[in-house]
Amino acid sequence: MTIFSKVISIIFHPAFTVVYSYLIYFNIQNIYNKMLFLAAPKIYWALLFFLFLMVVFFPLLTIYFMYRNKAISSMSIPIRKERLPVLVLVTIYYLMTYYIFRYWNSTLLNLFHPYLSFLFAGLVLIVTLTVITYFWKISLHSSSISALCGGMMAETLIAHPVGGQEQVFYINMALLVFIGLVSFSRLFLKAHTLSQTVAGIALGFSLAFSLVFFQIYI
Repeated sequence: MTIFSKVISIIFHPAFTVVYSYLIYFNIQNIYNKMLFLAAPKIYWALLFFLFLMVVFFPLLTIYFMYRNKAISSMSIPIRKERLPVLVLVTIYYLMTYYIFRYWNSTLLNLFHPYLSFLFAGLVLIVTLTVITYFWKISLHSSSISALCGGMMAETLIAHPVGGQEQVFYINMALLVFIGLVSFSRLFLKAHTLSQTVAGIALGFSLAFSLVFFQIYI
């Protein structure tokens, strides 16, 4: 069970959440995606590569160098105070990613409009988690997977899928199951207490669902 919990924690590492959201959202059949891929057929892989670099590769590389230079004691960053500089750096990477996507949205007839609110929700979540982490250790894993679930549920409500309704239903159900798996894994590994895990779930889901459903972004 320990190995299983570690594997789940790696697969659903917070760094991967935005990439998963991209893979899910841009494979949902809705009018925005159909128009986007008609206007720019080759943009899918280019955006995915850029997103991977900015929110996965560079942040993890930064964490690795911090570990090698003994700025943090472990790659998993179990100590609360060590998480603060990492979260600040991740916020900077995410901020750059968000504003580049925002610029591309303006050049592509606002066809990223539904997805931009999800990216903005992620940015707000990271900033909020950074502030909370200054005072208290909250589960980043449970908050990120819950934000993915809440954001995707809201996306499917407001982006008007034109096909694959059954697929969308199963995706949302799977994400709910993943919240349970990730939360159980973090508790089993004693990485967090129950209150830290539940707080992460509540914060991530409510924040992402609200901002995406009401299409709030700047």
